[in-house]
Amino acid sequence: MATKKTNANQEFLYVPTGSITVLEQVRSGVNIESDSFKSLMQSINDKGIIEPLIVTAQDGNQYTLICGERRYLAAQKLGLESVPVRVIEAGKESGEVIAYQLTENLQREDLNPIDQAKGILAYIQAKHPDKGYNLDGVMSELVKYNRRPKDLPEEIALTVRAISEITAKSIPTLFNTISLLKLVPKIQDVIAVGKLPVSQGYLFAANLGSPDFFTIFDDIMVKPVTNEKLEKMLTEYKKANPKTTKHKPVPMKKKIAGLQTTKTYFQKKTGMYTKPDLQAFLDELKSLASLIEEQIENAPETVQIEKPDNKPRPQI
Repeated sequence: MATKKTNANQEFLYVPTGSITVLEQVRSGVNIESDSFKSLMQSINDKGIIEPLIVTAQDGNQYTLICGERRYLAAQKLGLESVPVRVIEAGKESGEVIAYQLTENLQREDLNPIDQAKGILAYIQAKHPDKGYNLDGVMSELVKYNRRPKDLPEEIALTVRAISEITAKSIPTLFNTISLLKLVPKIQDVIAVGKLPVSQGYLFAANLGSPDFFTIFDDIMVKPVTNEKLEKMLTEYKKANPKTTKHKPVPMKKKIAGLQTTKTYFQKKTGMYTKPDLQAFLDELKSLASLIEEQIENAPETVQIEKPDNKPRPQI
């Protein structure tokens, strides 16, 4: 079937359904047996595809699907010979493909939390391939942004803000969402299909060190519990085995003296380090400064020092 324009803008076309190739999407799959998909088919059958699919053009009048997999699959099942598309130029290396998919898919109510997490992680990785971000790296950047946004490079901060706007999620919620990817596939799967509340998935992800982790998971899958109860179950070991220490903190004068020594060292070694090395050191100092600022808010004005008693000690 010949391609035809839908209007004067040559980006909007009708193309043969068979000329579109579907690559990996943000979502892990479309449930064609769900009620929402059947409703979509009915709507397309009655009114046609109102919102065009988004594709990129390939050689030989072929196209690659960027957004609109559900509409595409519905059109296939209905036997439509052609579908309306919007043709864009987008390269995977720039992260544009994933950006388009996120904008469309992450706002969908039927996108499960695991797909959301994968999409968020993939978006940041694709936007900043030079950073080599893994899951822990992205989570670290979200923590930094939540504490002090100005400490992040502007391009990273812009990406974080964009994701927050696209998903309508706060930064802590974004952190919790991608933390689900630290869970083993067995637990991710039950979260994806709704057998375990996502809020309880957050609790499991935050308590990976619990010694009874998998026993607790197996138990609550048989007998569900409240979030409060689950958190208590996962953290009980911390109360049973409190970490205690009798070591006195290093006097602050020594800490400050150490920093002054470092300052003097850098003054003498001017020009001896590269910009990346200095930037890495500066980032660590900023992180330390953020941590100290947090502690200042909750630190006491003075510390009560116990006076030693003067009772005679037995001679050994």
